[in-house]
Amino acid sequence: MLILTLIYVILIFLVLRFSVTVFNFLSNPKLGVYGRHFDNKVSILIEATPDTAVLLELLQTIQLQDYDAIEVIIQCNENAAQSAELTNFCAADRRFNLSKQKTGAVEDEATGEYFLFLGTHTIICDGLINSLIYRTKVFNLTLLNIIPTQSISGFFNYCLLPLNNFVLLNLIPLRLIRLFSSPVFSAGTNQCMFFDAATYKKYEWHRRMKGEIPEALEIVKAVKQEKFKAETLVGNKLIYSYVSEYQNDLIQKTGQRLLRNFGNNSFVALLYLLLIIGGPLYILADYDYRLFILPVGLIFLSRIMISFLSGQNAVWNILLHPVQMFFLVISLLQAILVRIFLPRKK
Repeated sequence: MLILTLIYVILIFLVLRFSVTVFNFLSNPKLGVYGRHFDNKVSILIEATPDTAVLLELLQTIQLQDYDAIEVIIQCNENAAQSAELTNFCAADRRFNLSKQKTGAVEDEATGEYFLFLGTHTIICDGLINSLIYRTKVFNLTLLNIIPTQSISGFFNYCLLPLNNFVLLNLIPLRLIRLFSSPVFSAGTNQCMFFDAATYKKYEWHRRMKGEIPEALEIVKAVKQEKFKAETLVGNKLIYSYVSEYQNDLIQKTGQRLLRNFGNNSFVALLYLLLIIGGPLYILADYDYRLFILPVGLIFLSRIMISFLSGQNAVWNILLHPVQMFFLVISLLQAILVRIFLPRKK
């Protein structure tokens, strides 16, 4: 009886995850290209990293945007010496400015009607800013959070990078984030956050973490707790993210991103691993192959739908699913152990 109950729990969990994936696939939570044009001033805020080449690539895509009413403020480390190439780039275009302020102070220099926070490992395309403004105006949003489409190259990257979207899109119905005011329905990424500037200046969400840069998920929750509207969408073909080809800490960073999807709750993350990995393995070990057809079918269809939503190669995700699940366990367990035994310094 206990074994049968356990199998039912596993299958119910798989069906629920599949239902969320179907909802996301049918509701198609992508940022659309609306074809509207605006002239509102937008302040683009970027925190610089030591990798100047990556930063310059982002700045060049911003410079080539079809939207001219922008100011770009690059927040640099107070003690870091900037490369001559970056300094010359900013000097050549007065819309680009280098700022050596402490975290959170750079917003004081911004004068736009909207704030767009971008991660350095992103590339934006024509139509992004106009589409962000249109969506924000139509639905009266305080925060519009965009999950960039991942640009993936290399076998190792394909084993790790699709995991975040795989977990996110079968756990959170993205369309419900805007439709329901409850903070329970929240998801986000720090790579692209678009704020109404007036409201942001009043609440200063990035400063509430005592100098630390808060996670997007926590900011989405904070915005909704103040009874404002927030929305999280997939970037479609308007914004892309990527990682450096040889990033040694990719497993660690992937695990951290995955853990954020569970609100940094280690117990919930472990329970998820137990059900999503241990469940199908338990059914397979029971040698009831007729029963195993259901989870295999649900996983197969889920990978196809999530791949299309994320702009990824469905064939590779299906073929590499066992390998990706192995890295899911490794990266998430590593993040949980680090969080338990090496807590953040205050």
